[in-house]
Amino acid sequence: MFNRLAIGLAAAASLVLMAAPVSFAQRLVRWNTGGAAWISNSPVFKHFLKTGEIADRSLLTSVRNSGWTADEIRSGMKKIYSIDVARVSRYLNSREGIDFLSKQTYSYYPPNGARDSAVFALRSAVIKASIGGKLSSVGIINNLPVDFRLTGDGLVICAPEKVDKKQAASLLTWYIFLPACIVRDVAAY
Repeated sequence: MFNRLAIGLAAAASLVLMAAPVSFAQRLVRWNTGGAAWISNSPVFKHFLKTGEIADRSLLTSVRNSGWTADEIRSGMKKIYSIDVARVSRYLNSREGIDFLSKQTYSYYPPNGARDSAVFALRSAVIKASIGGKLSSVGIINNLPVDFRLTGDGLVICAPEKVDKKQAASLLTWYIFLPACIVRDVAAY
């Protein structure tokens, strides 16, 4: 009984975040690179994904420091995975799914320092991006209900065996692998 109540409350919280207005439209991500905080805005990033042209110095730095080519990033970010939204929701509302999201948001969370809301926001974005049976990095980014920032605490890449040390430190790598890891974990759940 308690598990059903907890899952119901978690699902309700996800729905509330999904219904929230998307303030993310102006910023893709804010992250710290050395002493400066850079902001890449969504139109610039969308232009990069469409054309390959990099018109933002923070994006240029991220691409250069990622360990990937621009084409590899574009391909990985746009890759679409087939998935059942009900299974995604069930997994992300389970103890295993919450643990997964907690690890993934260890150093990537809303800039107000509210790490607790990161799990809810990322879960909401993934579920909303899965509606229609398709999931991609771009879909997740476009559905984040709040801005996120990357801190210097170190990313947790969900497929560490597939990346080298340089790639493991890149937020772009994190996004490239996130949907694939979710699909893998949902299938195993």
